[in-house]
Amino acid sequence: MTRGLLFDLYGTLVPGNTDKDRDETSHRIAEVLNVDPSQFATAVRNSRAERFSGALGDTTSTIRALARRLGAPTPSPAAIDYAVRERLNLTDRQLTPGSGILALLDLLRADGWRLGLLTNCSIETVTLWPKTVLASRFDAAVFSSALGVAKPDPRSYQAVLNQLALPPTSCIFIGDGGSDELAGAQSLGMSAVLLATELADPIAATTDWSGPQANSPADLPVLLAQLTSGRLEPRDRGNRPDPS
Repeated sequence: MTRGLLFDLYGTLVPGNTDKDRDETSHRIAEVLNVDPSQFATAVRNSRAERFSGALGDTTSTIRALARRLGAPTPSPAAIDYAVRERLNLTDRQLTPGSGILALLDLLRADGWRLGLLTNCSIETVTLWPKTVLASRFDAAVFSSALGVAKPDPRSYQAVLNQLALPPTSCIFIGDGGSDELAGAQSLGMSAVLLATELADPIAATTDWSGPQANSPADLPVLLAQLTSGRLEPRDRGNRPDPS
């Protein structure tokens, strides 16, 4: 019986579209690093893959590396401290669960599901996660910047499955579809569900998704019950609206 649920984080449980807030934070950091704000914001955006894989190290090392790339003088300890605080504050604001998310997780746990988290993220999420209201609701959590690989790499999914001590065929992956995460889960034998809400990242490419879809947290328990009872095939359209 399927008893494990693997959730994406950004765009699924918390907001995924944070570009404006991120760029504004980068501009403030740039001022204390004595670099061009627009160039620094671009450098932060372009370092996404490196930050998500942990290649740039902790937040302090990341700030120093990005400043060097722009030819900045060695930042002072005070400037680094300010930049780290700004990055942590940004992430703290982002880690606010969407409407209905906490109630959904509590309901699923009460129904006997084991919950795992798998997210592509920078190191600030790893730092702040234990203090969030979400952390205690999960039996396992894997972060790309700590693991060293990101979705849809099979090793990222397997890391969560190992913590849950469940095979992929006993789990369902739930996410907004970014980073090709749904197909990545299916490639390991998991079922996958698209959770398409206002939290979803606009860059998540889901137009070709033909599998089960829930359009709100409240829709998800019913959809999961249908999947696990065999009343809905894993490749059915689920709650996807009729395109006509």
